[in-house]
Amino acid sequence: MFKISKIFAIIAVIGLVLSFLPGCSKITLSATSNPTGGGTISGASGTYENGVVVSVKAIPNNGYRFDHWEGGMSGTAANIQVTMTGSKNLVAFFTKTYTLSTSTNPAGAGSIGPAMGTYDEGSTVTLIASPNQYYQFNGWAGDVSGNSDHITVTMTSNKNVIASFNKLSYSIQSQVQPLGAGMVDPSGGTFEAGTQKTITATPATGYRFDHWGGSISGTANSLNLMMDSNKNVIAYFTKVNNLTISTPPNVGASVKGSGSYDAGTKVTITAKATVCPYAFDHWSGTDNDNIDPTTVTMSADKSVTVYFKQLTAGQPVTKNNHVTSNATESISIALNQYEWVSGQAVGGDCHAYIKSPDGSTLKDLGLITATTDFSFNADIAGNYIIVVVSGGNTLGFYDYSVTYTVYH
Repeated sequence: MFKISKIFAIIAVIGLVLSFLPGCSKITLSATSNPTGGGTISGASGTYENGVVVSVKAIPNNGYRFDHWEGGMSGTAANIQVTMTGSKNLVAFFTKTYTLSTSTNPAGAGSIGPAMGTYDEGSTVTLIASPNQYYQFNGWAGDVSGNSDHITVTMTSNKNVIASFNKLSYSIQSQVQPLGAGMVDPSGGTFEAGTQKTITATPATGYRFDHWGGSISGTANSLNLMMDSNKNVIAYFTKVNNLTISTPPNVGASVKGSGSYDAGTKVTITAKATVCPYAFDHWSGTDNDNIDPTTVTMSADKSVTVYFKQLTAGQPVTKNNHVTSNATESISIALNQYEWVSGQAVGGDCHAYIKSPDGSTLKDLGLITATTDFSFNADIAGNYIIVVVSGGNTLGFYDYSVTYTVYH
């Protein structure tokens, strides 16, 4: 009897020791969601041996997000590893969320910050409407209202927010200086921002367009104007006067200086008789009628007349001589301004040309093997030279003859 009881006692001690060894007892893992409909928990239900590691995952339902663990665990990661050192009851906390959707009207007219997204129930979101270039903010629509470009939305439900924008318009105002000197097209009006308008200045009779002022610059009478602000443009015109020069009908003449000029301009004009034996005599209607060139001050439209006088022929002069091979001979004629010379030149195998007092060639007579007529007018006073050049290659003399008459 004693031996049997002793055996049972040993068995009881062994059972007590085994109860403290791993795998020799069972422990439980359970989990709940807070709130109940906030989500589900995967892998958190069952009986495990002591020391076992269990993977647990919190899965939020639609409209919620996982927030944190309590109970036998802590932390904010949805996926956790639980070591079973004892029975555990986990609590997964979920937070209700709502969606914020934003858009602009019209599309592309601006932007809303921050961007659309998901927010916790009861949280507040400050939205800022920012117009793109050439637009302005007009107000909020959808689940909010107001005209301030900043608005705060409390997320008590899903929200749809629309920011409305208006396309800007800018005006053109035009001026003409001096008044009545021309016109501007368009003269004014309101135009959509970001567009280009062609603006054109047209002078009135007796004026010319000079330049732009105000919001634009330039000298082209037509410009493209970008409507990026209100524009005040000024078209500047300049008064112009016409100058006409009349000549006697019976005298060939070359005149320079006629045309249109800005008011007040001092214009230099000149006249020259082109037919022998006429020469400049005087003007009428100029700043100084007795000189040529002279000036005309364009204080108004001006009409001036040039008058010529007929010169008197002097005694003919003949120069006979010869020139050796490849040599030159010169005949000098002293002339006053406007005097004419008319004559003939002839010489076997000779070339002749006329030089003015400044050394330039006034006229080239070419070969004078046959009788060659010539005439010229003295633009300036001084010695005019008739040069005869022998073109012969044979040694010897080449005769020439020049006869001329000066008209005084």
